[in-house]
Amino acid sequence: MQRTNISSRWFGGACQAVLFLFLALSAPSCASRTSDPATTTAVRLSLQPIPAYAPLWVAKRRGWLEEVFQEKHLGKVKWFVMRDGPLQNEALAAGLIDMALMADTPALIGRSAGLRTRLIGLAATSPQSLAILVPKDSPTATMRDLRDKKIAVTKGSFCHHLLALALAREGMTIADIQFLNMPGPEINTSLQSGEIAAGVTWEPYISQLLVTGTARVLMDGSGLKKGHELIVATSDLVERRPEVARLVLEAYSRGGAFIREHPEEAAKLIAEDVNLTPEQILATLSNLNFSPPILPEDIQELDSTQRFLHELGVNKRVVDITAFVDTAFQPLKEGAAK
Repeated sequence: MQRTNISSRWFGGACQAVLFLFLALSAPSCASRTSDPATTTAVRLSLQPIPAYAPLWVAKRRGWLEEVFQEKHLGKVKWFVMRDGPLQNEALAAGLIDMALMADTPALIGRSAGLRTRLIGLAATSPQSLAILVPKDSPTATMRDLRDKKIAVTKGSFCHHLLALALAREGMTIADIQFLNMPGPEINTSLQSGEIAAGVTWEPYISQLLVTGTARVLMDGSGLKKGHELIVATSDLVERRPEVARLVLEAYSRGGAFIREHPEEAAKLIAEDVNLTPEQILATLSNLNFSPPILPEDIQELDSTQRFLHELGVNKRVVDITAFVDTAFQPLKEGAAK
């Protein structure tokens, strides 16, 4: 039976998510009843409550997709809000959604686990959207000061990769610290209570923590990791209904244009959706590059990320990036979906 509500439970790390995906993908008869776009009139989109996906949140609030789908007799739009990429991978594996916006790491984990998905566009890039934070009064000045200290990060996330890159730049590895696997909300709590020396996290958790005045940014992804946020679609959707995927991408691009032209209005419009104040959203939006083209350097970084995941043991199979990245929808014209 097709579910319309996704559980908000935390999977406790990327390894559990991969295990679930393999179990779900081993039962194709269940997934095939719901994932075949030819058997449904709706496109099913999944968003996370983070500002990096602000353009699609704007489109949702303004009803743009519903309007164009009705005009073109393509069916209804169904929205699913999920907390993180592992939950979206679960929904993709179960055939409950057709498209999802997620960070590069969970997307690559899903692909490695056997999901028939493709990267059809970049939602955003922002090195500032992932960062290493320390308590405000901490004497820590560089990563070297964190040797043998407790550092919390979500295992297998793009923040995990940032931590590894930041340590490598100082000639260190994960073995030189006390690694703790935690979800974003727990990282914030642990930093505020002083239980950890540093936390590596992403938006909106960064802004939520900074506003308390209890933490500061030691460093972000600048010069190390671009902070790729991806727009992922099932291969079925891309192959059988490419016009649907294109309309979603055009609505996203239109949302980006709206944000640039009316930033304050956009911030107020989506504040409730991303759990930040309009002022916090405005500060975050200025760091985000929405709907950038997929460049060779992006493909190279994605390949670097998937190799990191494979070396880490999270991905059991190497991902063929050239088969995963679909540039057929590039470039897009801003504001096309009117």
